[in-house]
Amino acid sequence: MLTETQNQTIVEECKQWLSELVSYREKINNLKTELYFFAPGKTDKDVLKGIEHFHNQFHIQLINIHDLKHEIRDHIREAERYPAIGHRVEHHYDKDKLVSLLSELDNLETEFHQFIKQ
Repeated sequence: MLTETQNQTIVEECKQWLSELVSYREKINNLKTELYFFAPGKTDKDVLKGIEHFHNQFHIQLINIHDLKHEIRDHIREAERYPAIGHRVEHHYDKDKLVSLLSELDNLETEFHQFIKQ
């Protein structure tokens, strides 16, 4: 059984996660813009494959961000609606998903910048 303070801590941490995901969504959209400035006039097959790869990855990762934000919002609603029920398992599960996604996004950004510097 959670105390009210513990439950509020979970909710506040989730809200922080949402803020981080919004920031990463903006970052991915900025990377897409960089890609759109980089792409015109490129004709090399490998470069074109890379452009398509990153375009697809940015789209996929925006979907992943959206889906995780939705899961976290659901988690917040449940924690606020039923504060006496333990939400720690779901909270740790969501945290693991967040850490994994943010790591993937950071790696994607690094790979993209290496690609456009070639």
